[in-house]
Amino acid sequence: MSAPVVVGVDGSPESLAALDWAADEASRRGAPLRLVHAWPSPVTPLAVLGTADLERRQADVVLREAELRARDRCPEAAVTAVHVPGDAVRALVGEAGEAGLLVLGSRGLGTVAGFLVGSVSHRVLGRAACPVVLVRRGEDPDAPAGAEVVAGVDPYDGADEVLAHAFESAARLRLPVRAVYAWTLPPSYQYAGIAAGVDVTGEMSAQARRELAALILPWREKYPQATVVEETVNARPARVLAERAADAELLVVGRRVRRSPVGVHVGAVAHAVLHHAPCPVAVVPYERVREQERGADADTP
Repeated sequence: MSAPVVVGVDGSPESLAALDWAADEASRRGAPLRLVHAWPSPVTPLAVLGTADLERRQADVVLREAELRARDRCPEAAVTAVHVPGDAVRALVGEAGEAGLLVLGSRGLGTVAGFLVGSVSHRVLGRAACPVVLVRRGEDPDAPAGAEVVAGVDPYDGADEVLAHAFESAARLRLPVRAVYAWTLPPSYQYAGIAAGVDVTGEMSAQARRELAALILPWREKYPQATVVEETVNARPARVLAERAADAELLVVGRRVRRSPVGVHVGAVAHAVLHHAPCPVAVVPYERVREQERGADADTP
């Protein structure tokens, strides 16, 4: 059986939008759907005031209503619903360790303004071991599908993980894949090229196209029925991806796993995209490959 799709629920409009999206995704994957609701531990001011029982009953209602909604939306899926006492971040990060996908809700800032990533979502994004999808409040899962799945690709960092998620998602959604490699040229390179009479931008553009094509080739072979658009752009990645997301059903970006216990590590591009993309965003963790390891792999027959 496939690893479960896990969704955090708390009764808010954000979590209900995430629940609907997660239920549909579980159906597409043929995977179990697991609903998780965390509430504070008994050692809280509410417990001291004797309202812990009321809090528990409210949590039961929230979870039961969410479970009924999920079963109605995807009756064929195996649905479980659990309370997890304690901190929501710790609970969701723990669930992500066994999940195939974690889905969270986020309050949309407007029609095209993207997400308001709260402290819980932000901290979970930086620690979850599995891909995390952020779904905006007000996202209508029954609306017409976007035109494509957009993947933000960096040939030097996490490209395979991002492309794997994008192609798998596109196959389930029956949509094309748009692989976008956005790059910027330092001004010093341009000045040096002008001084030497060399079109540095043109050379870099050609190199970018070759690198992206080489990355996409194995995925074209693995998914021969897929329609794939390869796009290289001399521009800031976050801006380009946010623009392409306007017509997307899903935007996929990477997040490098960092071992430092200090700080929340989401990444500059993922952080910026989450605040501007109007569609659901999948953030895929990956381990950075050292250059010497990359070279060794390339030399291996």
